[in-house]
Amino acid sequence: MASDNSDKTAMIGLDQETINREILKAKESPACLILIRGTPQGHRYFIDKDEMIIGRDPTADITITDPLISRKHAKISREGTVIKIEDLGSSNGTVINGKKLEAGNVSKLAKEDMIKLGNSIVKYLPAGEIEIIFYGNLNQAANTDPMTKCFNKGYFLEAIDAEVKRAKALSSPLTLIFFDLDHFKKVNDTYGHDAGDYVLKEFTALLRNSGVYKQKDIFARYGGEEFCLLMPGIGSEEAAPIAESIRGKVHMHSFMYEGKKIPVTTSLGVSELKGDIESAQDLIKSADKALYQSKESGRNKVTIA
Repeated sequence: MASDNSDKTAMIGLDQETINREILKAKESPACLILIRGTPQGHRYFIDKDEMIIGRDPTADITITDPLISRKHAKISREGTVIKIEDLGSSNGTVINGKKLEAGNVSKLAKEDMIKLGNSIVKYLPAGEIEIIFYGNLNQAANTDPMTKCFNKGYFLEAIDAEVKRAKALSSPLTLIFFDLDHFKKVNDTYGHDAGDYVLKEFTALLRNSGVYKQKDIFARYGGEEFCLLMPGIGSEEAAPIAESIRGKVHMHSFMYEGKKIPVTTSLGVSELKGDIESAQDLIKSADKALYQSKESGRNKVTIA
């Protein structure tokens, strides 16, 4: 009889130590829904509360931006290891493995159940499944800048759009810090492009390991030597000293490449979602304008919009 190799999908090409580490990570993972069709594809929604609402509304526990999904479409409930789903009277219904779930009815979910909500499809995986880690690795690879290992621009643009909608719906603060490395072209021209690549990697590692931002914050490479830090839940008054801390850490850090110290500083612009800022694009433009002011006034500075 042929063996079931579905749990080994994530293991191809990995050494035994890595496999064991991935298995341990999987055992600690709660049950989750994987977005198989929709945006962002491959995203994992962990079922970490006893009741969670799925819907288009930014205040939903699981927000999926599909126009055919109702604002409050369905409810996930957790009773021990048992996970159930209930349709909340959605306009277009909830379909499990091709069978429509009637409004008010509750269905127990089984491994790899496919749940269709509007045009989107999520796949259910119970707690402890190695496939949860596999999808996480795929999602991370798709959303990560290969050189610096922080999020890429595509992921950032999706994230800021969702976070702006959520912040406006919940009336909660949201701040964006834009920054780039001063005179980076001169670094490449003087020390070579390999040295430039080293500076980018060292810069992002410095920020990642310094504890200046939280795990929920989104640190991304926007392009070239320009980066951004999206900080849900805090305003510009709280973000300003964080931006100043980043500036100071970069200024004081020794960037050493092949025995040569490369002078590196960064200019930053800080903007909060308030006033006439209505969209993600408005917030980006505001932070970018503040960054430009920092560069125009001498660089190695922080400007608050």
